[in-house]
Amino acid sequence: MLRFFCICASLAIPVAASASEPAQRATPVGNPGTWVTSDDYPMEAMRQEIEGSTSFRLDINRDGIPTNCTTTSSSGSALLDETACAKAMERARFSPAKDASGSAVSGTFTARINWRLPDASALFSSPSITETTFTINPDGSPSDCRTMIDGNIAPDQSSCLPIMGKRFPIQKDTSGNPIRQKMRITTKLERVEEGD
Repeated sequence: MLRFFCICASLAIPVAASASEPAQRATPVGNPGTWVTSDDYPMEAMRQEIEGSTSFRLDINRDGIPTNCTTTSSSGSALLDETACAKAMERARFSPAKDASGSAVSGTFTARINWRLPDASALFSSPSITETTFTINPDGSPSDCRTMIDGNIAPDQSSCLPIMGKRFPIQKDTSGNPIRQKMRITTKLERVEEGD
């Protein structure tokens, strides 16, 4: 699968702990760099060439599971910020913070995701085909929308949003009866050299 961008997770660790902080802070289980991957870059953000850095804080319970995510510094894109928090909440797990007696307590963890698109020449070094399929129901409403990129399910299905928000002309059979009709939208992206 094509890799669209690089995400780097940088951890913000305070220099000195205050009296209200746990004796031992919550620590990630595994690599925080895997919480949000290039497959998670929202398709709409890629189309609009939106980049930025999202800083966020996770609230972590005594079991080491995030219970809340707060954006502390926005990338400038609500879509990127929301994706960073949603994926971190889904994937991040921790060894819980501990108090002075060694008992697990709630804690927090801060991180930053840098959303960066690659050089366009690398992105489009070979043709890319995006195929969105959906069904028009007998009443003209859409359903069953799915997007594939180069034969793989797209990690972000945002291209379905404009389709699912529309009403379509009612499709009819040869007798004039309303029917379900499957539709397909195919887009091919390829690099064109100057002068072509």
